[in-house]
Amino acid sequence: MGGYDDQSAEREPTNRARKAATVLLACVVGLVGAWLGMALLARDVVPVGPFRVELDVGFGRGETVLGLPPFGALTADTHLSPLHVSATLRDVGVQRLTDVVNDEGIDGLVSDVERDARDRVRTMAWRVLVVGTLGGAALAGLVYRRRWRLVTAGAIAALLGVVLSEVLLLATFQPAAFAEPTYSGSLALAPQLIGPAREATDRVEDLRAGLEEIVDGAVRAYTTLQATPLADDAIRVLHISDIHASPLGMDFAQEVARGFDVDFVIDTGDITSFGTPVENLITSQISGFGRPYVFVRGSHDSIALQEAVADQPNAIVLDGRARTIEGVTVYGLGHPAFTPARGAPVDAEDFAALARSAGPVIAAGLEASAEPVDVVAVHDDRMAEAVAGLVPLVISGHFHDTVASVENGTLYLRIGTTGGSGAGIFRDLADIPFTAEVLYFSRGEDPELIAYDVIEQFPESGSLTVQRVTVSVEFGELVLTPTPTPTPSVSPSVASPSVSP
Repeated sequence: MGGYDDQSAEREPTNRARKAATVLLACVVGLVGAWLGMALLARDVVPVGPFRVELDVGFGRGETVLGLPPFGALTADTHLSPLHVSATLRDVGVQRLTDVVNDEGIDGLVSDVERDARDRVRTMAWRVLVVGTLGGAALAGLVYRRRWRLVTAGAIAALLGVVLSEVLLLATFQPAAFAEPTYSGSLALAPQLIGPAREATDRVEDLRAGLEEIVDGAVRAYTTLQATPLADDAIRVLHISDIHASPLGMDFAQEVARGFDVDFVIDTGDITSFGTPVENLITSQISGFGRPYVFVRGSHDSIALQEAVADQPNAIVLDGRARTIEGVTVYGLGHPAFTPARGAPVDAEDFAALARSAGPVIAAGLEASAEPVDVVAVHDDRMAEAVAGLVPLVISGHFHDTVASVENGTLYLRIGTTGGSGAGIFRDLADIPFTAEVLYFSRGEDPELIAYDVIEQFPESGSLTVQRVTVSVEFGELVLTPTPTPTPSVSPSVASPSVSP
């Protein structure tokens, strides 16, 4: 009997350890269930003032993300709790926004947003608690079925895990962490927005001003886009130009391409500045667009650079030919000059004459095209002056300014520089905006430009603007009217025409 008692005494600690391990495992199952529950259900789109914001909470790194699609996000390490919090702007109530600002001013708008935000966060906290607990109980129930003690242990672990995480978040949350956020997307183009680290108390006004500029730009962008909605099936084309070897410009263009979900990209040249082989490395970023990339050589682009672009799997180089992409036929011709090779300043008149010499080539290309050309893409719009009235749309860059004009029914769209100050962004943050255009074409046999968005982001302030232009409203009905080719007249008294020296 004594031996039996000794064996029982020896097994008792082992059994307790086994039971404790089983309960601990059930707690882990409950926490995993809480994570799954939050991942699936702890997300909601809620009204916050005149905005609609998507709130999302889940287990993860203790950071807060403010999303402003399609322009990017700001991320800050705001708390010690193992909860990841994100708030993403999804919609802007244009009329309510206008009414609040008119009646209460910006301060009133801020007060409305802060009040609603507190209410929505409180509601979301309860939602997270419920779905986390239910997720833990559900997974524990699936794993342990009728072993109710273990199911209960899993549910309690989930409940306590969520409660403690929320309490820790509340206790350690530091809004001042946004004084040094991490930027992603095109918002990363504002490295000076917050500046060098200082005491948070000294940075409040700078932080508020910086965030106000970003949010204000995003709000105005959303407002502009919603005021003139377009058909969902419109063909979307991103027009960029004059990147001038700026990686930030490429990042900006890629973010716009993704955010506006464009069908393809047209780059009207000067992707480099000096024509050096090392600059060709920027062509490796073309594949990152993940969609067709049409390239037309600019005056700073060499033939070797053009060949490097052509080597990219999604690139389409147009140099004296037309190509139909997503139903839109584009003709492109590279610039006849390569200015870095000259080694000296180019005379302005000679350069203009050289650009205009491309006119007959483009006219011949339009005539030879198997399909009617919808867009002529050139670096310098003087190259296409001769085809006014022959093609609906000409797009270009070169001059680093944004201009729209109509000639003989042809719409000429010139954009500023997508690269901002180019590679000089790293040494001189002059507030030259990163610029791009999104062109919207109707679908069908004869695609027609319906509207276009001019998108600008200023690197110093981070401010964003989006201007939508509806073609029919801004320019009326555009009817192509080719200039008649003059026919030389011969006087009966003159045997042969005179020739000027």
